[in-house]
Amino acid sequence: MSMKDRWKHRRRMAYAALLGGLFYPLLMLWGDSEQLGVVAAPFYVFVGAVVGAYIGFATADDMNADKLGKDQR
Repeated sequence: MSMKDRWKHRRRMAYAALLGGLFYPLLMLWGDSEQLGVVAAPFYVFVGAVVGAYIGFATADDMNADKLGKDQR
C-alpha cells in the first residue's frame, strides 16, 4: 500500500467532517428541534478535532518523509 493510498481515506474523512460542519448550520435553520442547538458545541469540537488531527498528522508525516528522503516513501 503506497502512502498516497494510505492517506486517501484519511483525507476523505477530514473532508466529510468539514462538509458536515459547513452544512450543520443549515440543518439547524431547517430543523425545528431544540436539541440541534444543544449538540452544536460538541459537534464542532469533534469536527475540529478530526480536521486538526488530519492536518497535524499529515504535516508530521511530510516532515518525517523529508528527513528520510523522498525515495523511501
